[in-house]
Amino acid sequence: MSAHTGRLLLSPQDPFLLPERAPLTATLSEAGLLGTPLEGRNQAFAVGERFLQLVIFAGCSVRIELSPIGEAPFCHIRFTGPFRQPVFLSGRNTRPPRCRSCRGRLRSWREALSGRDNAGVQITCPACSEASPPWGYDWKGQAGFGRLFIRVEEVFPGEATPTPALMGLLEGSSGCKWQHFYIQDD
Repeated sequence: MSAHTGRLLLSPQDPFLLPERAPLTATLSEAGLLGTPLEGRNQAFAVGERFLQLVIFAGCSVRIELSPIGEAPFCHIRFTGPFRQPVFLSGRNTRPPRCRSCRGRLRSWREALSGRDNAGVQITCPACSEASPPWGYDWKGQAGFGRLFIRVEEVFPGEATPTPALMGLLEGSSGCKWQHFYIQDD
């Protein structure tokens, strides 16, 4: 099996919000982001006919598989959640976040977040002593928090960007602002 290329994740900016999945699925299907449900893959969809208009790929030699070929990785969309409380998603590409007050790095982020319920956590910046929830730090699009995620699988971090049209669809369907970030599995 080949190494995980990475994924683009979309989630509400407020990690406590939990939009209803059914209206999101209907909106994204109608807009052409989601194709048919993938058999044997829970909450996963093939990419739709307008996927490449709603997610922009940049780079000189972008290569993505849009349909399954045997067991090889391919680009598809999966919903993850709902979760009772905000969960933290990170990967091998995640770097120490920066404090939004002083821009100091939180080098001990793994220890600060390990084995905790993130709902009430406050992390004190070692540089300026400002206490913030973990989602209050600047993760530079390399990690995120939420109760529901839309995952665009098998895209290299930073290679795919949701268009303003896609972000508008998500906001219109859910009534809340959305964010995006990228992770790669270990």
